[in-house]
Amino acid sequence: MAQTRRDLSRLDAWLSSHTQLGASCHIVSIGQPKTGFSADTLLLSVQSEKGAADIVLRIEHPGRNIFLDASIERQARMMEALAQRGVPVPEILGWDVEGTVLDAPFLVMCKTDGASLPQYPSYHVAGLLIELDPVERARAWRQSLETMAQINRLDWRDGFDFLLSPPYGAPGLEHYLGWIAAWRNLACKKSHPVIDQAMAFLRDNRPPVADIGLLWGDSNPGNLLFGPDGSVTAALDFEAASVGPAEIDLGWWFVVDRMLAAGNPLPAGMPNRDEQVAIFERALGRPVADLAYFEVLAALRMALVIARTADILIEAGALPADNQVAVYNPAASMLAGLLGIAHDGRMDHYMGMVQAMNQR
Repeated sequence: MAQTRRDLSRLDAWLSSHTQLGASCHIVSIGQPKTGFSADTLLLSVQSEKGAADIVLRIEHPGRNIFLDASIERQARMMEALAQRGVPVPEILGWDVEGTVLDAPFLVMCKTDGASLPQYPSYHVAGLLIELDPVERARAWRQSLETMAQINRLDWRDGFDFLLSPPYGAPGLEHYLGWIAAWRNLACKKSHPVIDQAMAFLRDNRPPVADIGLLWGDSNPGNLLFGPDGSVTAALDFEAASVGPAEIDLGWWFVVDRMLAAGNPLPAGMPNRDEQVAIFERALGRPVADLAYFEVLAALRMALVIARTADILIEAGALPADNQVAVYNPAASMLAGLLGIAHDGRMDHYMGMVQAMNQR
């Protein structure tokens, strides 16, 4: 599905005139890792009068975003604002939303040193986390949670109000649940036996929320870069950035980690759940509340991610139209378990989606 060849001939002039890379900037080499649905990611080596540089180019696929309202501009503005406030994120060099240079919106950022954690196979059994010693693993998890809290502590009214456009309700949980409801209608074309019950549960059991902050949105271990000693070098991926209680990000962290762990125990040195909550609370400056509610919300979001991904794959012809992974998948099973309702845990439709994704 990813476009492996693009005409970048007009990008040289744009890089020279719209970034600080220097005059006479030109692309020397291009690399493309396996990328997601909403954007192509290209790794570019460039040369200019200032010298050589390695940069990252993300080119949006309009209409193929997993998260509702996600855009290249939203990510770029979020990262630029975070960098100004001391959060470790890649440096944004510039972005374009007109589509006249590459026929689609794009952003350019500096390549940041660091290794990411793999999802398949899970970082619980392979990759950097396993290679680190127990002290370094503890550092990686502690700094990850502290980075999340650093984002959550920021005042959303100080330059982040663009995250409330379009508005779905009053800033905070009301807006966030309104966004979830609209996203559900995009991701699910018909009724869903688990997601719709979760929507009702979240509406009927909404807790009082006094503290509203900035949300990373996709706060999971795979969206961080780490140095060789386990220290965090950058936080990544702000497609789902929003405004709301910090428990939304922490709930997402736990749900994603639980799915990717697939039953594997924590590697030696990793803080357990209670220790992670304590680390986060110290960094946030307040205790967390109603975490069980926000984990239902997170599991619902994961089920919507899978439903939306399946929809994109079916539309692209990469998945048969009769595939029912939107209903039968690990996130829906987790969500059903959290709600205490019965659900068929069959995996054949989900494995069909995994196979289609691996063949991209």
